[in-house]
Amino acid sequence: MPLGPMGWEYDWRAVNRYLAESTTPVFAASAAPLQGSGEKAVRLLYDDVRRITGRDIVLNQTVGDCVSQGWAQGADYLACSQIVAGQRERWVALCATEAIYALSRVEIGGGRIRGDGSVGAWAAKAVTQYGTLRRLKYGSLDLTTYSGERARLWGSRGCPDELEPIARERPIKTCSLVTSYSQARDAIANGYPVVVCSQQGFHDQRDSDGFMRPQGSWAHCMIFIGVDDAHRRPGLCCMNSWGPNWISGPKRHNQPDGSGWVDAETCDRMLRVQPDSYAVSGFVGFPAADEWAEFLTI
Repeated sequence: MPLGPMGWEYDWRAVNRYLAESTTPVFAASAAPLQGSGEKAVRLLYDDVRRITGRDIVLNQTVGDCVSQGWAQGADYLACSQIVAGQRERWVALCATEAIYALSRVEIGGGRIRGDGSVGAWAAKAVTQYGTLRRLKYGSLDLTTYSGERARLWGSRGCPDELEPIARERPIKTCSLVTSYSQARDAIANGYPVVVCSQQGFHDQRDSDGFMRPQGSWAHCMIFIGVDDAHRRPGLCCMNSWGPNWISGPKRHNQPDGSGWVDAETCDRMLRVQPDSYAVSGFVGFPAADEWAEFLTI
């Protein structure tokens, strides 16, 4: 099967700049109390998504905006996990990828990339500094459906100014660099998805255990959405943004279509080489329905 569009660029200067500016730059330090908490754990963040939304999140990018696809899923999985954990918020809609793409490339990256693509560190700064938008209508702007054409247009011009104050209401507070399987395992076990940017490619057929075989090189952004550290083959479940049918084969833990498990050793390599992958936490969600109604009556 032909590969889908990608679009990640590694910029070590941008990563170092983000780490220097962030108050929680590195997961190993900022989340030190969680160290080892994922040992022998099984945590499937996609079950949280199903419980809150009633379905899987399966994106299908049409241009090289994979960084925004991975980061939008990061916001969505995090929001659902927070609600399941008991935070007083409500689910409204999926995160709009086009806004993250525009903010990362233009407002943060300064338009330095010609053609498609973005940098993970730029997206991390975009969602913490500028925030996120949902797939809703904003006046004459209808973001309810993904548009690759809009992504490219905004990716060259930036996010419309009138939407920036709205986006700032919904930031992700913490994006911390993850550089090993064990760190990603501990993050996911505690409800924090990991947006992964790497050069590792995979075969489009899962093996008998639901794992993807490493193959080739992809300059791509995806997201780790589950961990099974208790299996004889410990690993993470990786969700792509190429729709439900780019990969086939056996599944485990009722994983979503379009995903595959990745062995711990491969995960470690993806996170360690050209590090630009982040655990996300602290999404500022929408007030619960009863709290919102009370606010409106004041």
